[in-house]
Amino acid sequence: MWKTLLLTVVALALPVTEGAVLCYYESWAIYRMGEGKVTVDDLDPFACTHYLYAFAGINPDNTIKVNDPWADLCTGGGLCGYKKFTDMKNKNAGLLTLLSVGGWNVGSPAFSVMAATAATRSVFIMSAISTLRAHNFDGLDVSWTYPTLNGGAPQDKDNFVNLLRELEVAMTSDGMVLTISVAPTMEIASQAYHIPSISQYVHFVSVMTYNFHGPWDPYTHHHSALYPFINDTGNNLYLNANEAIRYWLISGMPAHKMMLGVPMFGRCWTLNGVTNTGYYAPASQAGPPGPWTSQWGYMSFAEASLCSTSH
Repeated sequence: MWKTLLLTVVALALPVTEGAVLCYYESWAIYRMGEGKVTVDDLDPFACTHYLYAFAGINPDNTIKVNDPWADLCTGGGLCGYKKFTDMKNKNAGLLTLLSVGGWNVGSPAFSVMAATAATRSVFIMSAISTLRAHNFDGLDVSWTYPTLNGGAPQDKDNFVNLLRELEVAMTSDGMVLTISVAPTMEIASQAYHIPSISQYVHFVSVMTYNFHGPWDPYTHHHSALYPFINDTGNNLYLNANEAIRYWLISGMPAHKMMLGVPMFGRCWTLNGVTNTGYYAPASQAGPPGPWTSQWGYMSFAEASLCSTSH
């Protein structure tokens, strides 16, 4: 299980026996080589209470898009990703499987167009429920990054509430679960969300408490710190999980619906020198890519583990 590339989130303010653990499975990990490759068969059905298959997309006609038919479906000799994913419930009857739509690569424009009117939202909702039923998913995760931003429209903030309200009504009759993933910081969240309103319509809200820092900064830092570092000043005082969760709480999100994002990946830099290697060490560029994800400034858990065992 150590090599699986998952984002794990845990419920706040609940006894452990009543908590939830939501795990995102990056479906494109099947294309990685060696120890970086992760298939549905590698997942432990008992590791999480909810597994989320990332990602589906949105077609120009506002219907659900199967992003990788060969990997996700069984037709044409495909790999049956959806089926194998939901079949994990045969091993763990208490497991819930959700389809996550969106993600960073989808961005905001497709969501903005889809959510703009009651008619376009209805097309999406009917398509979503049909897709969930057809592939035996237990619910939908909406990963819109982010309403009003990244090519979105000013009305997205209101339309996101409308979308979630209408999804909740349509999904309740099937007993389906509705979750969302959201920006952690006040800077983005205050522009994107009516927090008290969206809290009424979702089962869980995954606060993405990671990527606070990265190679876009000219210095090193923890990208998913729980609390501020002693030398943090200015805006950096707020770039940590404690401040993010505090903001969402005081803004009206009930604690029992909130999930704390725990990344199973790291961020890395190329240092300017060898003497300063701690927090705020000057860095000129992203760190070199790992052997399996091939992404500058990023290391999967497996790649970070490889580094730790080789030094």
